[in-house]
This record gives sequence, structure tokens and C-alpha cells, in this order.
Amino acid sequence: MILTSKVFIRGVAACAVICAAATFSQAATIIKLNLGGVGPDIGMNGAGILSTTNDGVVATVGDQNTDIEFTGGLNFVPDLNTNTASFTLQGLTEVGPANVFGSLVIQNFLGGQFSLYDPSNVLLLQGPLTNSALTGVLGPPGTGALFTTTLGAVTGGTLAPFIVPGTVSLSMNMTTVNGGSGFVVAGGGPQLNPFLADASLSIAAETVPEPATMTLLGLASAAAIAYGWRRR
Repeated sequence: MILTSKVFIRGVAACAVICAAATFSQAATIIKLNLGGVGPDIGMNGAGILSTTNDGVVATVGDQNTDIEFTGGLNFVPDLNTNTASFTLQGLTEVGPANVFGSLVIQNFLGGQFSLYDPSNVLLLQGPLTNSALTGVLGPPGTGALFTTTLGAVTGGTLAPFIVPGTVSLSMNMTTVNGGSGFVVAGGGPQLNPFLADASLSIAAETVPEPATMTLLGLASAAAIAYGWRRR
């Protein structure tokens, strides 16, 4: 009987360790967003401020309605397959001149914040941005732009407990820049001109174990403690 108990406890503990190892992940994509498609999704104004544009849907808090696909370490969260969640990216400030290399332009940004909400306007994830960069092609056809940024921290949201602090990054693909006219730079700086674009977005991070794995680890710990008391 004692041997059987020992085998069972070792089995539970081993299973818990294997599950934990599988669930702890390196930084990988955990959230994918296809923004609502109501007009341009994102734009930079004449003051050099980059933000999502308001889609006019007053029922949702975020600027742009979106579906949400949860992947990687958040794969246990059910996807939202309709454009009823919402997302906001706001307050990113253009920093320094645009760097132009032939037909390629790179523009840096500083600051800002992102917020992601579920269909009931419950905050899922929020955090401040640090350094960001936009890379795109000057002129037509206005495609192929990539925006990347890192986060200083996750400051709120129901998904925050599953995110390892300091590991979040965000990337965004832009298409139909300025209706297909592409990016424009002007002046002696030169400065990136205001623009509008469609966008899709992904968020990457390291994640902590999902609740089921934490429960299994707890069971393994409890079993080991119980066996220790039994031996005494």
C-alpha cells in the first residue's frame, strides 16, 4: 500500500512538473487583433501624435472594435470571433527627424499607452509604451509598414496576472497608408507627414501557468506533504 502511494505521489508530482515546464513560455505571440475595418484604424496627426482612430461605435470603450485570437500561453482563453471587443493605442509622440534610406523611412516614437477591452467593456490588458519605431515605404502602394514597441509594464486588466512583468511587446502591420499613396516626408528634418492607415496587431509576452496547471501543482504539493505526515 505504501509503495502504491509512493508511486502515485511521484506520478502526480512528475506530471505537475512536466505541465509547468510546458506552460512557462518564452516571449511569444499571445494575442492577435484584426481591427474593425471601419475607416482607417490608426493615424498620426499634424502634431506628431500617433493613435488609433475612433470608429464611432459608442457602445464600446476602445477606439477600434476588433475580434481577439488568444494563442501561445493564453490559448486556454476562449477566442472572441466577432468584432465586439475593442482596442485603443494613444498618445505616442514622434521623436526626432525621420530617417530615410532610399525609399525606406523609419520614424521613432516615445510614450503612449495601449488598452484592450472585452465586449462588456471590461479591461483585459493595459500598459504604458516606451520606445517605438515605425518602418515603411515612401510613396505608393502604401503597404508593408511595420510598427513595433515595448512596454515598461502591464498596469491593469484581467489578463495581467498571466503575464510575466517586463516581457510584453507589440507589433502592428499597416496597409493602405494614406489610401495607397504611402508615407511622405518633408522639410529639412525631414519630418514624417501626417497619415492614416489600416492595421492588424499582435501582442507577445511570456506567460505564467494557467489555472489548471497551478491547481495540479497544488495537488502535487499537498500529496507530498500528506505522504510526509504519513511516514512520520
